[in-house]
Amino acid sequence: MRIFITGASGYIGGTITQTLIKAGHEVIGLAKTEKDAEVITALGASAHSGDLADFDGLKRGIEMADGVIHTAFGIADWSQLEKAMILERQAVEAMISALAGTGHPFVYTSGAGVYDDTGNDVVDETASPTATGAVGMRAGIEQIVLKAKDQNVRTSVIRPGMVYGKGGSAVVLMMAGLVRQAGGPHTIGDGSNVWSVVHVKDLADLYMRALEKSEAGMIYHAAGDEVSMLDIASAMARTLKLSGSPSIWPVEEAEVVIGPLAKGLTINKRISSARAREVLDWRPSHPGMIEEIETGSYPKALNEVSE
Repeated sequence: MRIFITGASGYIGGTITQTLIKAGHEVIGLAKTEKDAEVITALGASAHSGDLADFDGLKRGIEMADGVIHTAFGIADWSQLEKAMILERQAVEAMISALAGTGHPFVYTSGAGVYDDTGNDVVDETASPTATGAVGMRAGIEQIVLKAKDQNVRTSVIRPGMVYGKGGSAVVLMMAGLVRQAGGPHTIGDGSNVWSVVHVKDLADLYMRALEKSEAGMIYHAAGDEVSMLDIASAMARTLKLSGSPSIWPVEEAEVVIGPLAKGLTINKRISSARAREVLDWRPSHPGMIEEIETGSYPKALNEVSE
C-alpha cells in the first residue's frame, strides 16, 4: 500500500514510517519544512510539502495514497493547546472529506489524555472520555473520525499511553531535564501516580496492524506496561549518576511553565490494551520503560544532553 503520513519526520511518525517501509509499504510523508523533507527522505519515504493548515495540500497528498495515518499535532507551546486543538479538528475534517467514499483506512492518533484520573481502575475502550477543557476537545475529534465510517472511510483511533524508546519522546526527555536540574529524582507532585506506557516500536507495529486489518470505527488502547512517575524519575537519576534525594515540583508552579501537561503527570492514566491484543493480535515485545532508561537507548541519549 501507499500510505500518506502526517508527522512522518517526528518521533512516532518516523518510527511508523520505518516500520511500514520495512514491511514493504510505500510512504509519503507530509513535510512542513525543508529539514522535515530531508528527514523523511532519509527514512526512505517520499516528502510531500505542506502542513496541517494547508487543507488543499493535505488533499493532494491523500489523493496519491491508499491510506492515511495522522500523527502530527500542530503545537510548540502547551499554553496554546486550545488553538492547536481547533486546527486539529479542521485538519481532520479536511482529511476525512478527501477520503470520503474511498474505503481507504484512516488511522488517527489520540491518547490516554482523553481520560482524567483513572484512579485504581484500568479502563478499556468502552469507558467514556472524562477529560475537560482543551484536553477534552480530543474526544470530540475522535467522534468525527469514528463517524466517518458512514462515509465509507475505514477509520480507527489509537490512544497510546506515555510513549518511550529510541532515546526519545518529548515528555520523557522533559522529565529527564527536571531530574538533571534537581540533581536527583524530581517529579511533579509526589510521583506515586501510575501511567500506562508503550514502547514506540511496539506502538508503530500497532499502527500498521490497524492500517492493514482493522474494521471501521474501532478504538484501540496502546499500553505495554505500567510505571509510576517516581520510578521513572529514580531510574533517570541512576542513569545520570545523580545521588540527590527525591524532590517535588508543586503542580501549581509546574502549570505556569508547561500548562495542562503538568496536571496530567500527577494523576493515574491506566488503560487496557486487551482489544488490540485480541482483535489485531498485537504483542508488545520491546524492553519495559525502566529497563530502557537504565540499559537501553536512554543512557547514551541522556548523557549526551548533559555533556
